[in-house]
Amino acid sequence: MGNAATCQNLCSRKNPKGDDSGEVVQKSDFKFNYAIGRGAFGKVIRVEKDGKDYAMKEMLKARVMAKKSIESVMKELELMCRINSEFIVNVHWAFHDEANLYLVMDLMEGGDLRYHHSRIRKFPPDVTQFFIACLVQSLEAIHSEGIIHRDIKPENLVFDRDGYLRLTDFGIAREWTPENFMENSGTPGYMAPEVMIK
Repeated sequence: MGNAATCQNLCSRKNPKGDDSGEVVQKSDFKFNYAIGRGAFGKVIRVEKDGKDYAMKEMLKARVMAKKSIESVMKELELMCRINSEFIVNVHWAFHDEANLYLVMDLMEGGDLRYHHSRIRKFPPDVTQFFIACLVQSLEAIHSEGIIHRDIKPENLVFDRDGYLRLTDFGIAREWTPENFMENSGTPGYMAPEVMIK
C-alpha cells in the first residue's frame, strides 16, 4: 500500500476504544475553542463535544508523509487504542479528512511535570510519592498490554484537572518482544550513559 493510501486509512477507524456506542465523528461535530500547543506535525486544539472538553491533535498528512512518519503515527494510535487507564492520556476518536489526521484525546489542563518542577524545584516527600504512585499505575496499565513506553521524562508526564499525573506521548512506544531487549531509544538527555554507549 502506498504512503498516501496508508495515510488515508490511518484514521478510518471510528471510536478506537469502542466507547460512545460506535459513533462516527467528523471535524464538524466539535466546537473549536483555541490552540493549546504545537507538535511536529501540526497543532493541538481545545475542543468541545456534548458538553465535554477534549484535546484534538490535528496532523497535516503532507507533513507526516514528508517526514516518513506514517508507520510511527499508525503505531502510536494502535498502541494507545489498546490501553484504557485513568493514568494515561486516552484517545477517544480518530478520523481524517483530505488534509489532516485527527486524534481526539483527554484534555490535560494541569501542565507537565517539567514545568511544575522548574517552578517549585523541590516537592515534599508525600507529593513525590503520589507522583510515583501515578506513574507506577500508568506503567502497570501499559505493561499489562505488553507495551513499553521508552520515553519516560517529565515532559511526558502531564496533570489532569484533578491533579493526577498521567503518561502521554507514545510516539516511540513498542510492543515488548524478546528480540528488542537490546534496543535503546528515548530522549538522550534523560538516558543513562551506559545505555547510550551500547
